[in-house]
Amino acid sequence: MEYVGIDVSKDTFHADFGVGKIEIFSNDDAGVSRFLGRMSSVGLAPAEAVVGMEATGACRLLVAEDRAASAGWQARVINPLLVSRMGRASLRHVKTDARDAALVRAAAARGMGYAPGREAMALRGVVQQRASLVAVRAKVRRPMHVRGASLGDPGPDCYAPVEEALTAQIRALDRAAAKVDAGTQGLLRSIPGAGPACSAALAAKVGGVRSFPSPGKPCAFIGLDCRVHDSGTSMKGKGYMTKRGDGTLRHLPFLAADVSRRHVPELGAYYDRKRAGGEHHFVAPCATERKLVHLIWAVWTRGTPCEKR
Repeated sequence: MEYVGIDVSKDTFHADFGVGKIEIFSNDDAGVSRFLGRMSSVGLAPAEAVVGMEATGACRLLVAEDRAASAGWQARVINPLLVSRMGRASLRHVKTDARDAALVRAAAARGMGYAPGREAMALRGVVQQRASLVAVRAKVRRPMHVRGASLGDPGPDCYAPVEEALTAQIRALDRAAAKVDAGTQGLLRSIPGAGPACSAALAAKVGGVRSFPSPGKPCAFIGLDCRVHDSGTSMKGKGYMTKRGDGTLRHLPFLAADVSRRHVPELGAYYDRKRAGGEHHFVAPCATERKLVHLIWAVWTRGTPCEKR
């Protein structure tokens, strides 16, 4: 098996073919076509080569989750934290796009990463676009509440049409997302609080939940596990959330947990115990979010809808 590592940025991507040369391609249809043609010219066949890339943002979607996968190439998405640690293991710290492409190729050769399914690949692009539009809408809403406050006269509302257009696009993406992997999303929506946005994000970004042998594994994947800093008797740090996973996957279940605790007795009792124990207003919901992820894991792996007991 041969391996190709690519480091994707906004406009270009570097590809390490393992033949002593790293090439640069434009991150568009023409560049991806040239990349796929180059793979064939160096003697790589779809059944004999694995294309590795980091799971960073939406820039990789065109290469990994559209053209390369649809052409039959085996794509593997690798956690950027693992690639970064491989780079730090070197005595001479070098951070370039070419170096990153070589590290990604080495990580793929070691078997790191996962092969995203076709439905998850299609859904991930929609979820990423939705998250971007929601962030833009939040910036638009912010000045809407303060417009005209210093002048006494609010004047024309120029932000409202922009917000309405963004909201319409977000709803269109929600409708498109609901049609992809509908079975999994319907299963997750049986959990109180896990709405369409949360279910779509989980189905898109978590992928095959059966790859997690215990509920603590998806918590670590999302970044809800605690950082442990304890050595001997003189170094005992306070545990904080690692936050090393996808920000969307932490934010949406956090909102879902606030609803779930009002409808799932076990989660509500757990939240009340945390608050009664002196936990901060934001610490208790984070702990409840981890508990909700455990429930999501149980429902997902069991394959049966959530039932209120």
